[in-house]
This record gives sequence, structure tokens and C-alpha cells, in this order.
Amino acid sequence: MTSLGPEKQGLSAIVTKVRNLEPRVRFRLMLALFASLAAMATFAACGGCGKRMPAGEVTAAAHAAGDAAAAASGALVDADAFAVANRLMWSGAEDGESEDLAALAVHEGAMGLVEATSIPELRETALKAMGYAAGFAQLPFLAKVAGGKNDDEARLALAATVELAARPRRAEDVEDADELREGCEGLFALARDKARPKWRRASAVRALRMMPCPPSLSDEGLPSDVDAK
Repeated sequence: MTSLGPEKQGLSAIVTKVRNLEPRVRFRLMLALFASLAAMATFAACGGCGKRMPAGEVTAAAHAAGDAAAAASGALVDADAFAVANRLMWSGAEDGESEDLAALAVHEGAMGLVEATSIPELRETALKAMGYAAGFAQLPFLAKVAGGKNDDEARLALAATVELAARPRRAEDVEDADELREGCEGLFALARDKARPKWRRASAVRALRMMPCPPSLSDEGLPSDVDAK
């Protein structure tokens, strides 16, 4: 088995230490880390901001060289520091703590999480975090997974959908009207399909009762045969 190099061993140790922190402390650390990295990137991209040069010495070539150096420096900050921060963010959210999942959702965004599901080792965490992402762009994907063949993934998708439905409404939600309608259609189809397992249908019904779906979709009403007796 190939051993990790010094840099990777050091990174793994840092990731382990961060994961062992209290969830709230880890959440604040992640926010502080990304704020610091954003400041570093801005400083690097600025290059020689604020420096005074003697008149006549600033040439087009000097400007071009300075811009290239600043861009290269900024790229290094992005490639190295943000790569480490991303790994810490994903690793911290693996345990499913709400604070860590919320931080990941803010960092990646709804569609970033959807795209991350194409990476097998990130798929489970991405599904969990979708319940905390702003808007409803992820809802069609969650509805699709909820109706899929994989029971474990369906449970994660439905749990995320219920979490998404239960949150307070936000101003940006209206921007995802098409995605909301598509996701609601998928959930209604699942809820009304008596050939599906009862636990899936019940979770879909629970989410739909809280989801601000278009009124036209609920004309037929929700099935009552999955309600607890």
C-alpha cells in the first residue's frame, strides 16, 4: 500500500482534528476560513494596489506583467487554499450534523450539490445537504431520487425534501418556480402511486403538506391511505 506524502499526511491530520470539533465550533471555523481565503484572494488579485511609481516608468509592458503576476498569484490561492477548504468542508459534513450540512449548502449552492452527486464518495453527503440549500433548484433531482430504485438514497432524498419543505419561505424561492413545479409533480406522482412502498409515499405526503406547490397540482388532493391510523 502506497503511503501518503508529508503534505497529504498533514492535510489528513488537519481534517481529522476539524472533524473532532464540536459542530457549532466547526461551523464557525469554516465560515472564518472562507472569509480569510476570500480576503487572501482579493489581496493577491490586487497585486500592486496602492503602490506609487515614478512618473514615466509605468509602461504598457509593466502593466501587462503586473496583471499576469497578480492573476497567477490569485490562481495559486484559489487552487491550493480553496482546495484544502473544500476538502475540510465536505469532510466535516459527512457526519450529517445540521450546522455542517448548512455550511456546505451555502458554499456549494443547490446546483453545486446536484453536480457533486456524480462523485460517488460525495453523493450521500450532497443529498443530505440539499435540504439546507436556498431555493428549489434541487427539488426535481430529489424527487427523482425519491422515486428511484435505491432505497437508501430514496430515504436520504425524502429526508432532505422534508427538511426543505419545513424551512421558512425565502425571497429567492420564487426564482425557482419552474423547478418547484417539476419537483412537486414528481412528489405528487410518488404519493399517489399505490404500487410504491408506503414509507416512500408517506414521506412524500408529509413534504407536500408543507411545500408551497402550485395550487393546480393539488386539485385532486393528497392520498389518505398512508396516514397513521
